[in-house]
Amino acid sequence: MLSQFDEVLERRKKGSLKIYLGYAAGVGKTYSMLQEAQRLKSQGFDVVIGYIEPHDRVDTSRQIGDLEVVPKRYYTLGDRSYEEMDVAAVIKRQPQIALVDELAHTNAPGSKNEKRYQDILELLDHEISVISTMNVQHLEAVADKVTEVTGAEVRERVPDYILQRADQIVTVDVSIEELRERLRTGKIYKVDQAERALARFFTQPNLSMLRETALREAAGDQSRRIDTQQLLSQAASKVSHETLMICLSSDPTNAEILIRRGTKMATQLSSRCFVIYVQRKLERPTVIDSGLQRKIQNNLVLAKRLGAEVVTLQGENVAEVLVNFATENSVRHAVFGKSRLSPFRERLRGSIIMDFSYDAVGVDIHILSTVEAKTDELP
Repeated sequence: MLSQFDEVLERRKKGSLKIYLGYAAGVGKTYSMLQEAQRLKSQGFDVVIGYIEPHDRVDTSRQIGDLEVVPKRYYTLGDRSYEEMDVAAVIKRQPQIALVDELAHTNAPGSKNEKRYQDILELLDHEISVISTMNVQHLEAVADKVTEVTGAEVRERVPDYILQRADQIVTVDVSIEELRERLRTGKIYKVDQAERALARFFTQPNLSMLRETALREAAGDQSRRIDTQQLLSQAASKVSHETLMICLSSDPTNAEILIRRGTKMATQLSSRCFVIYVQRKLERPTVIDSGLQRKIQNNLVLAKRLGAEVVTLQGENVAEVLVNFATENSVRHAVFGKSRLSPFRERLRGSIIMDFSYDAVGVDIHILSTVEAKTDELP
């Protein structure tokens, strides 16, 4: 039996797996995956499409652009024809990265593997990294609960270990109101199908449950990976992993720019990334106005979409809370937004950044401008 470190060495011989996880059809998983593929291609990576299902959605189809598509394989059963990913052709092509949509899909009769996730494991074994998509209801651990709550049977299921095998999970999240509006306007299904979906599966209670489940599963899997893998000793980990945290203030006006720039920095450093919001008593949801609360929540959702781990802490001494978090999590880089106060007023009121820098030993501090940058794009 392999030890934990042996397992790490073994996995390094294989491809990496990234999963875009959603809570329902139409949240933007395939769209986000294709956008990332275009960025990776522009950076010089060899990216191909193993299988994409755009579902006749115009915006998604446009994102394919000039990405190379490996020809599909066709199967005939009676008078019906099925198209599937040609696993052998992708392996023969040997790209760095393959996009494989709908991880939970059941392959056509006659395919080498019964399930698409088995196709993906085969690609990983051939040192091809894979970016894939799935909805949370297909996860074996939650499928029965989803069936019980929604009344819709979940036939296609993915074993829990597939999610644990992923090197990165990105939760693609939109508000329930926005998702239902996409349905009404025919962006997900045809209008006649959309009305039935809104009345049956895509109800407010069902979507609320699914959304909460998706966020919880992604966060829980991250925690399990931290707790169980123990890849290196704690001392070695501090040296080898450039953990970064982005510190949000209670004024979220320019937080979106800070989050985008901070997560981009984390990507360049290949580091684990936290987005931290310290909530004081006067900023509790029952105290602040709904508009400000909505802005804060939208920024936290954006951070998750960009792959960060979002943490909300409580405390009156913000700098002290941040220092404690940085120490406990071996943070090497702390990212703050540049204050809009004049240096004189900052000295009068006190500075969280200065207090943090005084007490946070061994942490590099980055103060970023939050002036709008036109080059940043939505994930």
